[in-house]
Amino acid sequence: MRSSDVTTALLPALALPALSLAVALAPPSEPRQDGPGFLALPFTRTLNTPRLRSRQDVDVPLYNVTTISYLVELSIGTPGQTVRVAIDTGSSELWVNPNCKTVNTNDEYQDCVTDGQYNPDDSSTFHDLESRSSITYGIGKVELAYVTDNVALPNSTIDLKNIQFGAAIATQDLSEGILGLSFGNHSNPRALPYANLVDQLVMQGVTKSRAFSVALGNQDLDDGGVLVLGGLDTGKFSGALATLPVLGPQLGENIPRYWVQLESLGSTINGKTTTYSNSKIPVVIDTGSTLCNLPSSIVQDMVRDTNAQVDSQGDVLVQCSIANNNAAFNFAFSGVTISIPWSEFILPIPGSTTQCVLGVSPSSSVVLLGDSFIRSAYIVFDQDHMQVSMAPWADCGEHQQAIGSGPVGNVQGACNSSSSTNTTNHNSGSSLGGPGWVMLSLLGMISFVFASL
Repeated sequence: MRSSDVTTALLPALALPALSLAVALAPPSEPRQDGPGFLALPFTRTLNTPRLRSRQDVDVPLYNVTTISYLVELSIGTPGQTVRVAIDTGSSELWVNPNCKTVNTNDEYQDCVTDGQYNPDDSSTFHDLESRSSITYGIGKVELAYVTDNVALPNSTIDLKNIQFGAAIATQDLSEGILGLSFGNHSNPRALPYANLVDQLVMQGVTKSRAFSVALGNQDLDDGGVLVLGGLDTGKFSGALATLPVLGPQLGENIPRYWVQLESLGSTINGKTTTYSNSKIPVVIDTGSTLCNLPSSIVQDMVRDTNAQVDSQGDVLVQCSIANNNAAFNFAFSGVTISIPWSEFILPIPGSTTQCVLGVSPSSSVVLLGDSFIRSAYIVFDQDHMQVSMAPWADCGEHQQAIGSGPVGNVQGACNSSSSTNTTNHNSGSSLGGPGWVMLSLLGMISFVFASL
């Protein structure tokens, strides 16, 4: 496929109506002078109306549910074209240019346009690989034309050369491009036949290891999140990181994902702690899913504790007033327990002051921990050593350091369990095994799901 052919194929996604002029991307912010070896980008939050995101094959929610999608900003091509993509630890590929005309609502369309579009004809470093593929997600599908181009991090000197990614030719029910952060070609050629962005950061000398960390933060609009590529931020967790081995492929899969062993799950209500039966299970950690997908028997225990109801689509409906209860769900791993207050594990329904959705859905297939869990944890994903490290999320400012070529280890967080101060300490001199990292603040996008009751 020639360059002009790729551009022609992308025209349906690029031919946006005049509405796009009203929601054009804002000018890039001034670069922060954080010091050598890293970059901090401010996050933004915008209103959107996509569907509830899930890995399940069937997911047609009957209720409007407030969800949060987390995006980062990239600059692609020469000169750079700014686009925003959602981070996803459940997939491996970077792709851009969702067809905004195929989304479900006008608000969703506006946010899709605001995320930006990449036009290969406007880049002097674009190269067409003359290869196509498709990816099917729990909701939505994308058909891709593979290309290479330069990918830069805005307001920095970091400019990755000849990065392979997908330019969408057609999309269905997808309003955001995706930055896949799962395993690439280096870790396991079966996972992906080419080096993805995490691989390329090491190959081009930006980071020292195929490791990154994620802090989504809580649901408060004033609290942002942070993705640290090649590093971590001790100002975003309390206690010491507990390191877990990444398990091999589960449930008949043949590619690696971030599977770890959940030792137990239970609840604490008014000081009384209960452990659910049969809750020692392998789970995959997936930022691309709004909810946790858990076995039906465990969900029934959570339903019992919260006096919830499960509708025909698997949505677990609760009274919003349970947010005031002295109660939490306890996710126990080897060396660390992530306790999530019920107030952080429910999703509001716009227009309703009484009914909410619990952040879990019954599943008979893939068992995963989505954003309703991840918001309460700080998680380091280390592909080189096949490890995941985690600690309870907290926020006491920025205290960043690099992850070198060695294992992460039991790094101590700078926060206590109730920290919420805003101090900054960028440590560019020391590292965990060596220097070299880059930090991206997440672009947290608040999303409102509107579907008929």
